[in-house]
Amino acid sequence: MPLDLQQLRQVIALAEHGSFVRAAAALHISQPGLSRSIQNLERRFGSELFVRSSGGVAPTDLGRLYIERARDVLRMAEELDRDAVSRGTLGSGRVAVGGGPFPADSFLGLAAARFIEQYPRVSVQLHARNWDELLRELHSRELDFFVAETSTLQREPDLEIVPMPSAHSVHFVARAEHPLAGRSHIDVADVLAWPFVSPSRIPPRILDPMLAAHRAGAAIAKNALPFPSIQCTGLAPVKRILASSDAISASILSCVATELETGQLILLGTAPWLHLHYGIVSLKGGPWTQLAEKFRVYVLQAERQAAAEEEVLLERFRPRARRASSRARKAVRGGGPTDDDGDD
Repeated sequence: MPLDLQQLRQVIALAEHGSFVRAAAALHISQPGLSRSIQNLERRFGSELFVRSSGGVAPTDLGRLYIERARDVLRMAEELDRDAVSRGTLGSGRVAVGGGPFPADSFLGLAAARFIEQYPRVSVQLHARNWDELLRELHSRELDFFVAETSTLQREPDLEIVPMPSAHSVHFVARAEHPLAGRSHIDVADVLAWPFVSPSRIPPRILDPMLAAHRAGAAIAKNALPFPSIQCTGLAPVKRILASSDAISASILSCVATELETGQLILLGTAPWLHLHYGIVSLKGGPWTQLAEKFRVYVLQAERQAAAEEEVLLERFRPRARRASSRARKAVRGGGPTDDDGDD
């Protein structure tokens, strides 16, 4: 049976409006014409797609299935049309990409900036969300793809996940005057004795050992704090909270590069399991537009640059390097190193 896109739109409009009169008005066609079109379709199937009543119409079980598939077909037709237009007009169109707070701040923004330099006629949409929200938007075709920690989505059968090449270590960060600053050794339990701020939902692979450390600390402390104490969306409020309190957070280093450079934030330490592995997530078997494919190349390039920057930042600002630098400054002033400045 050949597909008629206009007929698909008519079925969807009838389901949405629940009335032949209202659907026909929305489609700018006559009510008898819409009725004949739906009846012809039902004759092809040998079954009704809608139950008619004095109060309007409602889809049958077959109708609901047909409507769901019709929406998928129309979305794919629109994507194909956008791709064809973009190929014929040297890069006009739209690309929509999502990511959690860390990839959005670290490398997706950089990828978007470089992309529009080459394709200024393209509209880029960046969605910074938790992975469950991104998944819903991907399923509804609002996103071409998104970037997320791969461990959160391995059990989703309809996803295509392409791992990105770099691992991003995560470090606990706090304001420079934090009471833990200068300590020779800080473990996770020490960190979680202070209010913890999270910029997003924590992946289970990382959440489980953090909760274990929190429980161990709570067994000792009389007044254990909730974990996390504050959860928000995005890094900007996290940084403001850290700057004005003794709260602690965790971040990949490329997201706090400016604050490390200016001395507003310091690194307190990390743990062997504190790292993120990102992947590019799309619908399995779904078509990629030319613009989405090009944007993916920019994302991979920006992610590699962020990983290289993080290695440099770690070498400069890891706690051991900070204490060694402090001893060097004392030696230059003539004071020499003291016994209190021992290494880890």
